[in-house]
Amino acid sequence: MNTYTILVADDTEENLKLITEYLENDAKASQTKNLLPFDYQILLAPNGEIAFKIAQKTEIDLLITDWEMPKMNGLELISAFQSDKKLHKIPIIMVTGMFIGAENLKLALEKGAIDFISKPIHQMELVARVKSAIKLQESFKIIEDQKNKELSANILHIQRQNEILVEIDNQFNEFFKKIRTEDKKNKEKDDSLNIGLLTYFSELQNIKKTLKKNIDTEHDWENFQLRLQQNHPEFVAKLAIYKNLKPHELRFLTYLYIRMSDKEIARILNINYQSVRAYKSRVKKKLNIGEGISLNDWIVSL
Repeated sequence: MNTYTILVADDTEENLKLITEYLENDAKASQTKNLLPFDYQILLAPNGEIAFKIAQKTEIDLLITDWEMPKMNGLELISAFQSDKKLHKIPIIMVTGMFIGAENLKLALEKGAIDFISKPIHQMELVARVKSAIKLQESFKIIEDQKNKELSANILHIQRQNEILVEIDNQFNEFFKKIRTEDKKNKEKDDSLNIGLLTYFSELQNIKKTLKKNIDTEHDWENFQLRLQQNHPEFVAKLAIYKNLKPHELRFLTYLYIRMSDKEIARILNINYQSVRAYKSRVKKKLNIGEGISLNDWIVSL
């Protein structure tokens, strides 16, 4: 069963009870009819200020907020969500009064709400819009995960290619050593043999130069950055703010952002698995991230 945490902000107790009842009725009905089970954990807040504090401490899947509330109204609450790194991607449904005009609704959508419900609230409409918002958000997550998997697979493929090319280059170096040794032994032998060896050696040197050109990790990184810019332009822009980070640290954070595992990162950076944790600790200190926040969570929140 899929359980979704929904935060409801409204200064009217009757509305809080009504929304809770409608969602609980839907959860019970889906179980009774053997439909795709939806269950809800419902959190209630009497105003926007309290709702925002709850959202900062508890992971939620959806916010339903009234327009008019004391201390922090619906629009102000939406703005607070949009300004928060952790909350800005959470879908928001605005509940509006009967006399809210089209311009106000447009303003709510521009602020960051993805949908709205007019009062009086009807169960069928509420449930439909809630499920639609949740499914839409899940679709976005699937698309984003797929993009990250493609980026991860791309850079691992490039890394594997470079590993093979480096291995071939090492084999060439060993072979050249043998040729030089043989060349010394044959100095006093047939000149034609020496000329043949030198010609062969020259051809291999040309192949080695071509090989070196293909082992271009900086060029590979530039290509990867272009793809990252296309898929995650906001992340690239926000990461660029941290001028104190060195290029290898920026790369490390990028790998975390696309959700690469510690083992995959260790392979790319040519370090052992345990060293990745130490690397995370050093970068956290450099970014002044608190002890209670993981670097993975912080970078994803960008």
